[in-house]
Amino acid sequence: MDWSSVRARFPAARERAYLNTATYGPAPEPVRAAVDEANRAWSEGRGDWLAWEAEGERARAAFARWIGARPVDVALLPAVSVAAAQVAERLPLRPGANVVAGALEFRSNLYPWMLTEARGAELRLVPSRDGLLPEDDLLAAVDDRTAVVAVSGVQSSQGQRLDLERLAERCRRHGARLFVDGTQQVGALRVPLDAIDYLAVGGYKWLLGPRGTAFLYVAPGLAEELAPLAPGWRTPADANGVYYGPPLDVPDTAERFDVSLAWTAWVGMAAAFDLLEPLGPAAIEHRDLALAAAFREGLRALDLAPLVPESQASQIVALRVPDAPALETALAEAGVVGAVRDGFLRLSFHFFNDESDVETALAALADAVRAAP
Repeated sequence: MDWSSVRARFPAARERAYLNTATYGPAPEPVRAAVDEANRAWSEGRGDWLAWEAEGERARAAFARWIGARPVDVALLPAVSVAAAQVAERLPLRPGANVVAGALEFRSNLYPWMLTEARGAELRLVPSRDGLLPEDDLLAAVDDRTAVVAVSGVQSSQGQRLDLERLAERCRRHGARLFVDGTQQVGALRVPLDAIDYLAVGGYKWLLGPRGTAFLYVAPGLAEELAPLAPGWRTPADANGVYYGPPLDVPDTAERFDVSLAWTAWVGMAAAFDLLEPLGPAAIEHRDLALAAAFREGLRALDLAPLVPESQASQIVALRVPDAPALETALAEAGVVGAVRDGFLRLSFHFFNDESDVETALAALADAVRAAP
């Protein structure tokens, strides 16, 4: 793979080491051009809204191919919180049911589940330990009364990668569903789709689409047990052409959860897949993990320890440092863009990064550590 030619399509990579895709993926030139043209057509009143709708459908099909699913098992939504709410508010709950999640789960995949307490569920929040979600504690919280377990496949704050297949085995043993927020995973790392009942993914990070795009995969046969939370004109199978009055004809697949599309955002999402698909999930995963591994190796040479152990490492690397915000500022002044989350310095690596970004970040860290009082 000629990664240098791919990198050339990312303006964010030209002058800085952009290591912050975990916050948002920087728009490649083709994605920006597609959105710019759609906005221009919108402004000039010459846009074709049906063509914009078709771009949403094109993105649905591309996402399905990316994860290895059928398009009909994918819903188009504006955010992960909407996807989580769709399941949390509509999943049948038997008396005495409980819901299991990490206590420091990203709030878009936590708050919707907290509302299940109003439906009579017991909320079991598994505390973090030393900045990590203890997988054994998570497994132990699942029992025969568990309705659903909600987790992030890769944790947002520090990049911990969970063993989803092991968790799925525990869920199935007890008849529980598994809801996975794959926003920090899909686009960078592959997911074991057979292990997952519901997979929610925001499009604006590792998939490099605009904000306002998200996907909800629902395993075949499960959509029918969830009534649409926010049905609208796109809900019926024959949506285009019939916009007024009953009946409410709800498909029996995940398409029943679609909401109205932010048109120009979905134009950009479809364009992002045009760039991603020729590269492929396997090649991108290998590239992302290799760059992150090289960075972690360099950290050890600086006597700095990544927070997450190698067995759970991902393309996101977090450090526990005395003054993370000050270190973030020092790195920014050296041309390295990262973030601070939950008190950790967080750097993330995607395929448009290269070895020079790794070297720049390590040199900036070494300088900052030497300069620290």
